Amino acid sequence: MSATPRALLARRPSRRSSLPARLWVLIAARCVNRLGGFSMAFLGVLLVRELGAGPGETALALTCFGVATIPSRLLGGHLADGWGHRSTMVLGLLGCAVAQLVVAAAPTVTWTLVGAVLLGLAYEIVEPPTQALVSDLVPARDRAFAYSALNASLAVAGVLAGLVAAAVSGFGLRWLFVVDAVTCVAAALLVGTRIPAGTAGSDATARTDDSPASPTSSRARWAGALTDPRLRPVVAFGTVVATVTMLVVLGVPLLVEQRGLAPATTGWILAAGAAASVPGAWVAAALRRRTDERGVLLVGEVVAAAGLGTIALATHPLGLTAGLIAFDIGSLLVIATTMARAGTLAPDHARGTYLAVLGLTWGLATSVAPVVLTTLGTAYAPGAPFGAAALVLLASAVLRARHGRPRLDPTLT
Repeated sequence: MSATPRALLARRPSRRSSLPARLWVLIAARCVNRLGGFSMAFLGVLLVRELGAGPGETALALTCFGVATIPSRLLGGHLADGWGHRSTMVLGLLGCAVAQLVVAAAPTVTWTLVGAVLLGLAYEIVEPPTQALVSDLVPARDRAFAYSALNASLAVAGVLAGLVAAAVSGFGLRWLFVVDAVTCVAAALLVGTRIPAGTAGSDATARTDDSPASPTSSRARWAGALTDPRLRPVVAFGTVVATVTMLVVLGVPLLVEQRGLAPATTGWILAAGAAASVPGAWVAAALRRRTDERGVLLVGEVVAAAGLGTIALATHPLGLTAGLIAFDIGSLLVIATTMARAGTLAPDHARGTYLAVLGLTWGLATSVAPVVLTTLGTAYAPGAPFGAAALVLLASAVLRARHGRPRLDPTLT
């Protein structure tokens, strides 16, 4: 007997996505941490303004921070799958708090360099367990939506963080790092008390048909992730996106400084860009209902490139703000889709490892971005790095468009 229409309707996945309560606890903890999260963007300005560092010393400190995030991400992925999500997140958050205080109290460039390295070693530990927990708690069909919700929620906190940065920077840039340390401790307390203990994979709710068998040993998990041919193009594209993003994160405060504007202006600009990510998440959700993964990425690349071009040419705070708003909306589409793809490819008990491999791109990007900023900004103009990044994203969009047209859902047109 064939199924009734009502039964067929019941089997259809709902277009309205809901997120589990434990995921909202995770989002709340990360939002608390985000309230002080703009301090790293001001590290270069701190070195220049308060310690008299030159371009070479500033680039060295930022590069050392970026290099240090690579083992940090590896440790986070290893501990997330072997030790548990909660303990790994608490370790990373408390480690960041200690390092932030070292930077805040550093009397010389050398001590600031030490603090930057310590911060890099702790900075990325929290990301693999966060991203793995999202994939563990949410079915594959809703993961892009969940990552967008996480990013949008962080954007709301980012608005407040920008206002905090604008206010606190008036008392001195070092206080930004103190505030960031306090938010790290508060987030660690929230994670430690509200997220139940458990090892990775205990919360898994869904598994894709094309996921390989779940490896149990650390060596097997890393070997599986590093040799997975499906993950390689995701990591390659993620490297490009991460490098462009870090150019913006580290470069916009320096660009504001080079334009002769006050550090408080940076806080207002970053707050406006973060605020744009909230409606951007709604746009992303609507776009994902109408087209496939390739179409979402294509739109995101074009919008982000337009924002980068605007930043490169802008000399007024309004122009910088408009460019950052466009970039943040475009990057939201790209980053959330890339993370969701990596989380879907991973087997249940190795999501932390897979996402750590993807996350290594951020360590590489943070290492390369200061060199690109210094080289292109010195050789050409302060806006040159952003113009070059816009061209890279446009080239990626052209290649993606030539690869095939995105598929629209005919039931939604």
